[in-house]
Amino acid sequence: MRNGLARLGGEAPLTLLDAWLGLGLLWLPVGMLVMPSSISYNPGRLYQSTLAVTLYLPALIVGLRARAAVWRQCWSVPAFRVFLLLLAWALLSLTWTGAWHPGDEAGRLLSVLFYVLAWQGFAGRAPQRAERLLAVAALAMAACALGYGVAFLVQAPGGDGRIAARGVVATANYAAATMGAACVWLCQLPWRAKRWQTVRLVALTALLFFIVLTQSRGVWLALALCAVLTPCWRRADRSAWFIAAAVFAVMLVLLCRPLPVLTARGASLRPQLFAQALELIGRHPWLGLGQGAPFRLEVAGQSFTHSHNVLTQTAIELGLPGLVLLAALWLRVAWSGWRHRDEPLGRVVLGAWVYASVALQFDMPQLLTSPRPGWLLVWLPFGLALGLAAREPQDDSRTLLRP
Repeated sequence: MRNGLARLGGEAPLTLLDAWLGLGLLWLPVGMLVMPSSISYNPGRLYQSTLAVTLYLPALIVGLRARAAVWRQCWSVPAFRVFLLLLAWALLSLTWTGAWHPGDEAGRLLSVLFYVLAWQGFAGRAPQRAERLLAVAALAMAACALGYGVAFLVQAPGGDGRIAARGVVATANYAAATMGAACVWLCQLPWRAKRWQTVRLVALTALLFFIVLTQSRGVWLALALCAVLTPCWRRADRSAWFIAAAVFAVMLVLLCRPLPVLTARGASLRPQLFAQALELIGRHPWLGLGQGAPFRLEVAGQSFTHSHNVLTQTAIELGLPGLVLLAALWLRVAWSGWRHRDEPLGRVVLGAWVYASVALQFDMPQLLTSPRPGWLLVWLPFGLALGLAAREPQDDSRTLLRP
């Protein structure tokens, strides 16, 4: 694996604390797929406990031991200051929120901060570490996808006939989004050794096989657009152009004659949910309901506890100020990826940005909460983009993420 991925120069020795952080960063995506639903009322409780030991604790230690260096590097990036403003606004909203446990919400905001700082502490000065970690995580997730897929085909499908995982990704859409993120990492990272290219092809096949079985059309669309747009930042890669052309041709055919699997469930009530979400936003446009405030949207006799759209969900909870901060943060992530498109992690950020920008319009809108697939779609690329910007010389006129 070490020789299969492109290296970016020298690398500092891996300390015990670095390895501890790396274990937590690896466990966050993999643990989503393998931890059992051990507690009926909160399937993620055991998973959260393992993250507290493997990720949050070492991130706290890094923040305390190297606070001057880590915070100075992060503070030099305007996007990080926007991120802190977003967290501060969400924390302030707890004074008017109707959340059942405001203290838990504050802890979740802190966990998001720890996750972002963990990426900076682990790979801030050694981007090749992040490359290898994402590759290992994607391969492990592909193994999970293969296992779930085989079990699904062997057993008689129940429920709605769509595959899912377990624990915090025990729904088809959440599981599909998680596997789709791994697809993006595998496609954007460079694998030069032929044996690892074969491994990547097998892993991608397993992941796409699982995603097809989820019937998650939003993830399908997100991956398709990511494939079509990849040549924009990988212009020298002829295979990327070929894949983009093939995917684009398939999309055109499906638009002319859509398959039943694309039309059988209609729009899945998304337009009605969007309309109701706008009504709720109109009642509390400036302050929102507050971080973690419970609400319900009633559509077609069904009750929904979130809006299935990241923009409306943010505006409902944090009002228009929160929406503006999130939009500013997300645009700066794209700018960072684009300016670093010649680097592997820059391409990962761009691919993840396109993928998440589409997928989060249909589901998984909870971002400032406990670890969910949305973390892999938003906070992971933000953490990588932060590292890209922080590594630039401070006197460079091309410093990233600056106005």
